[in-house]
Amino acid sequence: MAQGGSKIKSSKPNPKKSNRPTQKTQKKKKQKQVSKGWKTFAAKGRKASQAKQEISTSKAINRKNEIAVAARAVGSGAKFALKDLKEAGKKEVLKNKDALRKKEAKSKMSERMKEQLNKLK
Repeated sequence: MAQGGSKIKSSKPNPKKSNRPTQKTQKKKKQKQVSKGWKTFAAKGRKASQAKQEISTSKAINRKNEIAVAARAVGSGAKFALKDLKEAGKKEVLKNKDALRKKEAKSKMSERMKEQLNKLK
């Protein structure tokens, strides 16, 4: 027989191994503070104004996209919970309808065709 028999685990918890996080794991979770490079300093002058312009542009684009999506959702006839988006969507739908009417008014269509389009609206 082999002399190394099986190890029996004791029911007592090992005081060296506890459930609390060690210093090593705490350091990994904490984000490193950058000490060198361009991220450590706030932008000044031209760069600051350029960054503000980029932020305002992206916000404007996001707002416009949000309204367009809300208009599609409201236009589909589904129930919409968010009141501010619902109102923005309704306004956008009305704008689109007005733009379409103006476009149709400028185009050269027969009277019969115009009457039929107005019946559909």
